[in-house]
This record gives sequence, C-alpha cells and structure tokens, in this order.
Amino acid sequence: MQNKTTEIATIRQAVRLQEWSELIKAQQASGLTIKQWCEENGIKPNTYYCRLKKIREQFVEAPAIVPLNIPQQQCQSEIHIGKNDLQISLPSDIDPETLLSLVKALC
Repeated sequence: MQNKTTEIATIRQAVRLQEWSELIKAQQASGLTIKQWCEENGIKPNTYYCRLKKIREQFVEAPAIVPLNIPQQQCQSEIHIGKNDLQISLPSDIDPETLLSLVKALC
C-alpha cells in the first residue's frame, strides 16, 4: 500500500510539473511581463516564481564535480643566478631574505 501511495504521489508531482512547465512556456511566449501575465491569468507572481524554481530544480541538474588530474610540475632543486663570469647555485628552499640580499649585492 505504501508503494502505491508513493507511486501516486510521484505521478501527481510529475503532472503538476508538466502543467507548470506549460504555464511558464505560455508566459514566455506571451510577450508580457511576468506581472502582467500573472494578473491576466489569476496567478500570484510569488506562486509563479515558486513554480518556476521547482521546475528548474527538477529539470536542471546540479553541475557535477569533476576531479582534475593536474600533473606534478618538476621543480628545480636549485636556483641559478649568474652575472658576468660569476655563477651561483642555491637551494630552492633558500630563505627569501637571504636570496634578496644576494640579488641586491649582485646588482
């Protein structure tokens, strides 16, 4: 009995959504504003928007979350600085203040 009740409720909901969908299409095809169309058809604008929201929720799927595989970039384990004949290699995890001091001294 529970399954039958659930099935009937599901069918009723589908019929209502179909009817509401037809009303939404009629409003959009009418060339009238939603307010004007609602007044002419005896529907409160809040009801119209509520039905529109339910139709959108039913027929528009939420965007899927797609996992991205981002390839790991190979990092250099060293920083190379050169000026004229001077070449310096430093570890990539060097303290930023030390690196800045070296660059200032070279320039």
